[in-house]
Amino acid sequence: MPHTPYGQLPIPRLTPQLLSLVKSGEVYSLGVDFQEGMLTPGAVMKSYSIAPHLRHSDPSTIDPAAPAAEVISMSIHVGTHIDALCHIAEKQDAAGNPDSQGEPRIYAAAGETIPSSQSASSDGQRHLSIEQMPPIVMRGVLLDVAGQKGVDMLPPATIINADDILAAQTRQGTAIGADTAVLVRTGSIARLRAGDSAYRDAQTGLDLSAAQCLVEQGMTLVGADNMAVEAMPPYDHSVHRFLLVHSGITHVENLNLDELAAARCYEFLLLIAPLKLTGATGSWVNPLAIT
Repeated sequence: MPHTPYGQLPIPRLTPQLLSLVKSGEVYSLGVDFQEGMLTPGAVMKSYSIAPHLRHSDPSTIDPAAPAAEVISMSIHVGTHIDALCHIAEKQDAAGNPDSQGEPRIYAAAGETIPSSQSASSDGQRHLSIEQMPPIVMRGVLLDVAGQKGVDMLPPATIINADDILAAQTRQGTAIGADTAVLVRTGSIARLRAGDSAYRDAQTGLDLSAAQCLVEQGMTLVGADNMAVEAMPPYDHSVHRFLLVHSGITHVENLNLDELAAARCYEFLLLIAPLKLTGATGSWVNPLAIT
């Protein structure tokens, strides 16, 4: 099935160049375990909840088989997930400048936005919603910023700037280049496992200069082992706005990058298959890195 462009993501195609990234054949799962009551970005987001729907002891119409099934409820932007380009809008004035009193606008094409009011219905988002995102098959690189600073985990609310990005690249000998996914390790994922509220309220992540530095080097997908890729506070989502609204570059959040870092696997084939959730602003994923 042919795929249409989606922001800056490359059209999925397994090329000889991508296959050459696979040397050991080791496969790393970069997703986290979904747990009852796991941390969410805020009170408006519903955490993971699971309830039995059928139990093996319930009456069955397929005797002697005995089925079990469950119902799962949670917001899209919980656990390891990828953002659709319609996830974040920017309020802008008539000249296209950020304005808290302006009209919310979302990415349309390079250098173009459309009013978000034109893209939503009672059935969800219609413009660049997640079911329109193709499978992702691309070169990935890990930037272990925590490792570059000689720690397992950066302190809460640490801001990663362009100099930190370049220093991590130098330490690893990592070049980015066109159509590369960049996954940034802060070590923070341990806080998610522990239910530490600092994971949500004092997020270690990128600042705008770091995001700009990565885009200038050819990055077309970004991910991190934190809840929002960018540092929070501040809460103005400047990195989200720059990447999603202005650049057509989406995020993968709440990644588990510790095993990749421990193995010093800094370059790999990255595979991500978003679910076809019609009208949704994102999808839960379990990305795979093949080294």
